[in-house]
Amino acid sequence: MSTAALYTVILIFYFSCLMGLGIWFNRRNRSRQEFFLARGDLGPATLGFSYSATQMSGSSYMGAVGTERELGYNFAPAGVSSAAAAWFTYILLGERLRRLASRVRCTTIVDVFQARYPGRAVGLTATLLMLMAFIPLIAAQLKAAGNLFEVLLGMPYLLGLFVFGGIVILYTVIGGMHAVAWTDLIQGSIMIVGFAVLAPVAMNAAGGFSEMHLRYAEINPGGIGFLGEMPAMWVVSSFLVWGFFQIGGAPAAVTRFLIPKDRGTLRRALVFSIGFSSFIFIGSTLIAIASGVLLPDLQQTDLALPTLVQLLLHPLFGGILVAAVLGATMSTIDSVLLLASSLVVENLYVPLAKSEVSQERGVRLARWTTLAIGALAMTVAIDPPATILFIVTMSFSLLASAFTFPLLLGMWWPRATRTGALTAMIGGATTCVVWYYLGYLEHGTFDNWIAGLWPALVGPAVSLVLLVAVSLLTAPAPREVQEVFFE
Repeated sequence: MSTAALYTVILIFYFSCLMGLGIWFNRRNRSRQEFFLARGDLGPATLGFSYSATQMSGSSYMGAVGTERELGYNFAPAGVSSAAAAWFTYILLGERLRRLASRVRCTTIVDVFQARYPGRAVGLTATLLMLMAFIPLIAAQLKAAGNLFEVLLGMPYLLGLFVFGGIVILYTVIGGMHAVAWTDLIQGSIMIVGFAVLAPVAMNAAGGFSEMHLRYAEINPGGIGFLGEMPAMWVVSSFLVWGFFQIGGAPAAVTRFLIPKDRGTLRRALVFSIGFSSFIFIGSTLIAIASGVLLPDLQQTDLALPTLVQLLLHPLFGGILVAAVLGATMSTIDSVLLLASSLVVENLYVPLAKSEVSQERGVRLARWTTLAIGALAMTVAIDPPATILFIVTMSFSLLASAFTFPLLLGMWWPRATRTGALTAMIGGATTCVVWYYLGYLEHGTFDNWIAGLWPALVGPAVSLVLLVAVSLLTAPAPREVQEVFFE
């Protein structure tokens, strides 16, 4: 049996198991909140793995290996901060969000904003900004998966897109958050096993740990140290953006803090999340350095991981690892897809409905909405516009700029007001877009920015200033809000 045929068999079995998981959990979704949140039904390992798997997409694995292959240990600050993102968000938000969810009904992160800043304006603004970022993000993940099918299996792009997209959308539609979280746990476990095998095999093929680094230093002298030729601003900005700003930039992951019903579950979930992320980023660093030695002439750096898999591992084990990489892409798609549909149902449709939405009708509506959003994203992925990569790169910066400080200060600063939060969301998001545009006018690319400052730093800074200034100039939040959040 050829390698492509064996990969196909493994993927068919793997995807069939995921669909079976969705069908199994279908019976647990008796209400909209169970479908979207599965509150209280998920254990520490499932929660921890689901947070990290949502935060890191399949492109994070492939992209991280490819980028580290070029930058070497200069990329370490971004990896360290990504692994520490769970720690940042847990310390600053985790327990407060969990307690809030036990006091008031919060199915989505927008519900948190609406509880803290009462009124439709803040909730509607947050919903629309998130949906603007989510649709192209889902489409880009689908496109990446279609390209991977094309490269590894020789499958036409459109066929790979529809097969992969159809499966991930269907099991999300059927199983909801239960299926999403449990598939994250399974896929994360497989990835750990895969990296535990591939990293030592790749190092051994590159001559061993010491020899590998000596050979890599000859190829890329500036990449063997943690700073190399990178400016200090790169280190600071990478650590802030991929760690601290996950607070606002990854709302689908932060939503996981609304699920546990007790503090012990949340704390143990943090241990699983940091352990998983740390292992993956350490493994990806070693694999990246080895790929620089073993594949010096590789043109498409993002293909370093699948190329090493094909070169060094038996097709059976390689197929399992490829399935896990695709599964990591699924982990981002299903979580973002579920949050996007929950925003449409819970924060757009239900508030505008003229009559009460029954639980049965609500679950049915949730499924149809999830299917519709998935189909829309897949349609965009069929022939994505030339600017799709720019939109995806900007989506995280846009979310971080709009939501980091309205969410963080909303949970810690009683003086934050509705007008201040609304101004901060709009001002931060607008600044982010304008900063990208100004960088394009000056450099002709969206990858270079004015004064070298990442929009994901400038946008949140403006948002913070606006939030504090406007809040101090407007009336404090109502007493009932103060009691819920701070007493």
